[in-house]
Amino acid sequence: MSGRKKVLSEKLKRYNVILLVLLGILIVGLTIMLGVKLFYNDSYYRTVSRKENIKKSQKLDTNDYSTIGWIRVQGTNIDYPLYGVVQDTFKYPVTESYLWSLNMDKDYHNVMITYGHNIMNLGANPSRKDETFTRMEELMSYVYYDFAKENKYLQLSMNDKDYLYKIFAVNFMYVADLNEYPEGEFKQEERNKYVDRLLKESIYDYDVNIQDDDNILSVVTCSRFFDDGKNYDFIVTGRLVRPGEKIDNYKVSRNKNYTVVDEAMKGEINNEEEIA
Repeated sequence: MSGRKKVLSEKLKRYNVILLVLLGILIVGLTIMLGVKLFYNDSYYRTVSRKENIKKSQKLDTNDYSTIGWIRVQGTNIDYPLYGVVQDTFKYPVTESYLWSLNMDKDYHNVMITYGHNIMNLGANPSRKDETFTRMEELMSYVYYDFAKENKYLQLSMNDKDYLYKIFAVNFMYVADLNEYPEGEFKQEERNKYVDRLLKESIYDYDVNIQDDDNILSVVTCSRFFDDGKNYDFIVTGRLVRPGEKIDNYKVSRNKNYTVVDEAMKGEINNEEEIA
């Protein structure tokens, strides 16, 4: 081999080594980036824009209600418009939901409560899926611990934004008790009392901390879960995911409040005294 060919061969070897090293660095870098994304970002649950869905729904608005947003509940078929009631007669479609408090952008005490019908799934052993469930019937799936462990996020879309909430409480509450809270803006004291009650009476303990300035979203439907002649609301509540916060499958466990739920599903609760 001539001296010139030998020099070219050595250069080619060096280039190949450099290329292999660079390729190795690139592969390692991409692997790390992918791992970080999967671990820290939204691999567990992702927001999905409902901007176009809202626009289509607004074309169907009537004088009684207007589309103001969209609600999604992880693990369920709840993925439909939210309506703001226009008239005091509260004429809103029985197939949908309506929202009390409308503004996510102003500086108020950050409690929003949305209601939806449960007509087909009222008993103490609710079904999780059924082709007849076209309203909020599937919200009752959260009485089952295995379901609650795997489904922990709510999405609210409005004001051209998509908001994601971490569920921190699942509750049964007398309808009359929930009606005592403001229909709209909460003062700070009212907001704190509401959150404290949800945490105290929740049937699960979630590994989610709550701060005074967190936005709160409650998704509510009716229930006849307890055979005591009382009307209950079933409430699933989350707080807004903070900027840069990890979206993950965080811990949840049953607590002592779950006992009455377990007993009701066995048919052992029949009156108000046993629930208290």
